[in-house]
Order: sequence, then structure tokens, then C-alpha cells
Amino acid sequence: MTKKLPLLIFITFLFTGIHAQTFEKNFQKEKKALSTLIQKAKKKGIDVYKEQTTLRTAEICYRFADWDRMNIKKNTELFKKVKTYRDSADQVAIELPMREEKEILMMLEEAQLSLQKALKGEIKKQKSVAIDWANLEIKENDILYKNQPVFLADYSWKPSDKFTTDYHGQLDGLFMSTAYITDSKGDLKPKLVSEIENKLSKTAGFVFINHKNPPKWFTKQYPETSIGKRRYFDYDIDHPETKKLLDLLFKNTVPQIQGKKYSQLGYMLVNEPHWHTKKGEWDTGAVSTFTHQKFKEYLKEKHQHIDQLNAVWGSNFTSFDEVTIEVPIDEKLLGTAQWYDWCRFNQIRGNEWFKFLNDEITHYDPTAKTHIKVMPHLFTNNGRTHGIDLEYMTRLTSIIGNDAGATYSDMWNKKAEPWKARYYFDFRQLCMSYDFMKSVSPEKVMFNSECHFISTIRFRDLYLKPEYARATYWLATTFGMNAVQTWFWPRGLDGSLRKEAKGYAASITQMPSVLNEITLTFADLNANGASIAALQKQRKPIRVFQSETSAINVKLYMDDVFATYESVLFDGFPIGFATKGILEEQNHNQWDVILIRKTPNVTKEERDALQSYIDKGGKIVMDKESILTDEYGRKLSPLKGSSIVFVDDLKEFRKQALASVTIKKPFDVQEQSELSNQSCIWRYHQVNEDQAIFSIVNVGHSEKEINIKSSKKMKIKNIIEGTSSKANFVMQPLEVRYVQVSLK
Repeated sequence: MTKKLPLLIFITFLFTGIHAQTFEKNFQKEKKALSTLIQKAKKKGIDVYKEQTTLRTAEICYRFADWDRMNIKKNTELFKKVKTYRDSADQVAIELPMREEKEILMMLEEAQLSLQKALKGEIKKQKSVAIDWANLEIKENDILYKNQPVFLADYSWKPSDKFTTDYHGQLDGLFMSTAYITDSKGDLKPKLVSEIENKLSKTAGFVFINHKNPPKWFTKQYPETSIGKRRYFDYDIDHPETKKLLDLLFKNTVPQIQGKKYSQLGYMLVNEPHWHTKKGEWDTGAVSTFTHQKFKEYLKEKHQHIDQLNAVWGSNFTSFDEVTIEVPIDEKLLGTAQWYDWCRFNQIRGNEWFKFLNDEITHYDPTAKTHIKVMPHLFTNNGRTHGIDLEYMTRLTSIIGNDAGATYSDMWNKKAEPWKARYYFDFRQLCMSYDFMKSVSPEKVMFNSECHFISTIRFRDLYLKPEYARATYWLATTFGMNAVQTWFWPRGLDGSLRKEAKGYAASITQMPSVLNEITLTFADLNANGASIAALQKQRKPIRVFQSETSAINVKLYMDDVFATYESVLFDGFPIGFATKGILEEQNHNQWDVILIRKTPNVTKEERDALQSYIDKGGKIVMDKESILTDEYGRKLSPLKGSSIVFVDDLKEFRKQALASVTIKKPFDVQEQSELSNQSCIWRYHQVNEDQAIFSIVNVGHSEKEINIKSSKKMKIKNIIEGTSSKANFVMQPLEVRYVQVSLK
């Protein structure tokens, strides 16, 4: 047999066999030592929940490492699918179980050290919250357990066995698709009928509505419905028969699901929707005759008379019926009336589709909650040929849905990103989209149902730091996230690979210390649930104006929006956004100032909403490059009012913004860095006149000195460990601090 094996593999088997015996001995030793300390601490009344979670995480990952040790060849094949590890797949697969085992032992040792410190009185452990997912309540913008805010965390595809649900999430759910419809009468496959009839209502979950693989009888009868399809939904959203098909599904399922706990976190209306329609971009394609006809009707309603359209298009059509546009659209048209009209129409037809789905669900169950798994980078990045209108989607559904991610590398992109000079990871998608969505709908909970902080198709790092996991999940939660399902857990209970998946190699189930850190992070968040919820709900006094009109017409507009947002992100005040809809629907007392920068194109309605705000006493800081023309480049009347302050550069924007905030901080947090190099994102909430709680996250790749200042004497406490702190301290890259500052 040995002659058939490469020498390296043979030697590896011998070595790993010996190593496995040593690990097994050490694992049992450290596991027993931790279990003994847990019992000792419990008798002393010390909270041991976090150590119990680590113990279970170690037991789970023990099975992962065991499978990886026995399946080096299989793992080698899978690592070869990841560009980063393609050339070193053999070595990476060989080393994987040994690295996993090392991390498992380290976790157990660190948990012991924590309990030893607690037993000696060196730290004071907080009381943890063991959440019962069967007894949750969604109330406005909180998920409550025993009337206290909690934050939920689970993993896509994780087995539902008690072994993996005790400490790692108990999210339930139901998957349904039009593929289950057997005929035009709406009869359902027995499998789905049986599942709905017999599925127990145990714990909170959500209903995943899948739009792939419509039934064969439908595609045979209406083959044209496949024109205009995109990834994750295989039919034309503008074809009338598509809506009829969805109605058949909903009317035969939703009434039976009503009130079940597995739908408590709502119906996910669409998975990662997008309708890319620009030449050469990802997942682009043609649209149907139904869409083209709908576009003509939109143009007629928008322009009223064909002469009006011809004037802005530079065309000579004799009627709206003659109007044509090539789709996919050519980027050469960027900035033209044709470009604007198509991109805006593409958003509106998407909005109508979402509204149809939302209305159908709530028609059959008025109590149902809904959300959309939107990809927030479609908002935070430049470009608007994808059909996504984040503001409308956020306002429409009862839960804010998303699959936001964060990354610090891109295996497909060789070009260095500008943010790398200053930050450890790219938080633009996470922070800016969350602040935007919570500005639109502050009264709703937020559910990230496919979280991509740990891995994406483009971002994979087998050696990811646990500190990165804590920084991203903590930041996301303080910025508004209430529940998260992390992508992904592709292993069975025995540690084996459940599905062949390109996303498996270098994912969360090969990172014991990262999995452990996520679990510990949520234990800390939930131990401070009321305080974290208070951070989420802080007033956003500084608002950045965002216009979809400029986002459509100006190639790099969202880069400029982010630059404005970034300039005021590190001063302790929550940052929000302002739009026409927010200005018209919300109380202007919710903010103190609006920043308008490099926003040349707005509709007349947007301009008028801003003017109305000014007329009512609202303050604006803006440059002279903004609010110049409408969506077609026609001049607009300038904004007028004594409350407008004109500035030239970002430093002045920041200075004027901070000077405009009416609420003064009880304490100040100063980062000893140049303004252009700040990297500590901090927020606070005031407990009373003499006390405030601060969350500080260093998103940079260098250590930073922090100074907490007050004119009076202070007492500072590290909340999680219950230890005292000096007013000045150093924060390491990715470090999270949660401190209580009190006047003596």
C-alpha cells in the first residue's frame, strides 16, 4: 500500500497518527481541567457561561479536526479551488488539523486562565444570558428575552442537533419555492405540505422564499418567462404569469404558517436581488418585451409628451411606442437622459416587485413580518445599473434585511485598495449601509441573514485573527444589527463535509479560535444587552445628504459620499443620512445639521425638500458643487437661506458639522493621531449626568493611544472584565474596549 502513496502523504500519515495520540491526551487533560474549574467557580457563584461555550466549541471543533486529519486528500482538492491556496493546497491540507488542534488547546487554556483570574478576584465576570430562542419577542427595534434586549447569532446550514444549538444558535426556519407547485391549480408537492402540517413551532426563525427553478409545467407553458432572469431568480419579474405563480404559492402556504415561531423573524422575500443591465458587468443580461413595454409606459408617465422626452434625450421619436433602448446598456451613455431614465426605471420596477411580494404575504397573514436579503455593497459602491433602491426596500419591509460583509483582502483583485493605507479592514459596506438603513427606518430590527464578515467568494483567510471577528461583529451590533446568521457551516455533526462547496475551504468551520471568539463576543453583547441597545438608538445629529439622482448620473458619487461620511465618523457622534424621503417623513429635530458635498444632480423634488427644511430653520453645510442641476442637467434654483454655510474642503465640513451638534459630550475621547489617520470608532450613551458608557473599536492596522478627558475627576471601568482602567490607554489593532466612565 505504501508504494502507491506519495512519500509525503505516507510520512504525513505516520506523523499525524503520532500527533493525534498526543493531541488526544492533551485535549482530554485540558478539557478535564476546565470542567473542574467550571464546577469550582459555580460553587463560588461565579458566572461560567462563557467557559461552558468554549468547552462546547472545543468539542465541536475536535470533530472537525478529526475529520480533517483523515481526509487530507479531500481537503487538498478543496483548497485547490481557492486561488490563495491553489499552489500550496497539499501543505495547507496537511497542516490544517494540527493548526485546529493547537487552537482548540489554546482556547481551553485561555478559558482556564479567565476562571483562575475570577477565582482570585483579579477580574469580575458579568452575569451572562442563556437565551431561550423559544421565548423571544420582537418589539419595535428590539428583540427581547425576558423583557431585555438580546442579540441573536447562528450559522447557515448548521445542524439542528442539541450538540450544536446549545451555545451556537437555535435559528429555525422553512424553505419554500415555486418548484413545489405541481400544477396551475396551485397544488403543492406532498413534501412541503407535510412539512408545514407537521413542523413543530419551536424556536424563532424565518421563511426562505426561493425564486430558482420554477416548475417545469410553468416554464413549458410560458417559456418566455426565463428572459430577464438573473442569478437566484429564474423568471422575469415583469411577466404577469410570474406574479400568478407566486400567488399560488403564498395562498396555499402563508395562512398555515401564520403564528409559527419559525416565521417570527419574517419571510425573506428575495435572496440577494439584483437586475444588472450594463454591458460587461457581473450577471448582466437582456430584459423581456414586457420590461421594454413597461419602460415605455414609465417614460410616458414621466415625460407626459414625446416632445419633452425628445428634448432631453436628443431624439426624434414620434410616439412613446417608438422609443427603443439597448439593454444591456452601454456605459458611454453615463450622464445622459437615457442613462438616467433606464437606471431609475430599473429601480422602480424592482421596487414594484418587492411591493407585490410584501403585499401578497401580508394579504394572507396581516401579522407577518418581511425582509429582503439585500447586498448592501450595491448601495455603498458606485454605480446604479443594478436596479436596487435601498431606501425604498428598507422602508417597505417590517425587518431590515441584508447580507452585509467586511473584508481585508481580495484574492481576485491585485490592485491595492486606498483604504488599506489606513485601516485593517474595509468597513465601508458595513458601517455606511447600516447607518443609512437605520436612518431610513430607526424603528425596526435589523437581521443580517447571510453575514460575510468571515468569508466570501473573494475573501478567504484560513489564518484570520479572532480579534477581527470580535471587531466586526461588535461594530455591526453597535451600529444596529439585532440578529445574524453567518455564512457558513457546511459540516455535519461528525465533522464531515455535508455538501461539495467552493466556499468550504478556509471558512468558519476550519477556524476554531474564530468560532469561539464569535460566540464569546455575543455572550458579552448579551450580558450588556440594554446598554448595547441604547447605543444603537442614539440620535444621529450629523446627517450626510445622499441622492440617488447623483448616484445614477455621477460615476464616482458614492466614493464622495463615503469620504464625507468618513470625515465625521471618528468623533463619537452617530452619523446618519438625509434623503428626500427622510426629510419629508421624519421629524427634523432628529438631527442638527445636514452635509451636502459633491452632489450636483438632484430632482426638483429633492431640491424642494431641502429648501423646505431650510425654511423651517434647518442648518446645511455644503459646497458650491452641489444642487446645481436636475436629473437631466437642467439648472435648478439655488438653495437659499441664512442657515446655509458654504465650505470648500473636508476639514471645514468636519469643523462645521461638529460645531453644529447641540448636545455636548459629558466626556471626550481623544485619539492621539492626525485627523487623516484616525481609526478608533467610538460611540457612547449617557446613563445619567455623572456616568456614560463607551464602545471603542480600533479598525486601523496600528496601535492608537486613547485619552478620555473631563474637567472633573473620573473613575473608569472595563465593563467586560470588571477591572479599573486609566484615562489614557493604548488600543491595539482590532481591539474592542467597552468602558464605563463615572465622575467621582
